[in-house]
Amino acid sequence: MTAPVPLRVSRGDYAESEAASTDSTEIAEVQHSGSRKLGPGMQRSLCRDLAGREITRSAMARKYGVSPAYVTKFAKQRAPEIEAIRQRLEDEWAGLWIARKEARLAAYEADYEAAAHAKYASHHEWIKARTAILRAVAEELGQLPPRATLTVLPVVHIVEGVDTRELT
Repeated sequence: MTAPVPLRVSRGDYAESEAASTDSTEIAEVQHSGSRKLGPGMQRSLCRDLAGREITRSAMARKYGVSPAYVTKFAKQRAPEIEAIRQRLEDEWAGLWIARKEARLAAYEADYEAAAHAKYASHHEWIKARTAILRAVAEELGQLPPRATLTVLPVVHIVEGVDTRELT
């Protein structure tokens, strides 16, 4: 079994192809025996495995392609997060940064700052991007009314008192 190919994401963090995150404050700085960091999705999975205590650390090391020493160091660095996941282990979203409102807002804020300080920040596409971010934040905070849903019903026209054969 080969490890997923890491993708480079916008803020310089590594992410696995099946689970990407851009919250750099959530990334452990521990390096494993290879030349890359575990991506956010793999880190979350490792945290859940450590919280569940169902497999040994040696088995985790093999599963993630890291050394047992890496798993031990990772567990020490992420102990508060692992304990929080352990307390809510039945919650499938436990340990997922995007499930927390404050983390989503922080990600929006970082994206807005990046767009505002881009080389061509006054370009209309960057302005549109910043406007979309501001709207998303306002929706997240409940400051905008929900978007209305429009239901279109079929219209049937009934013409009374007209002989349709004479219309042609």
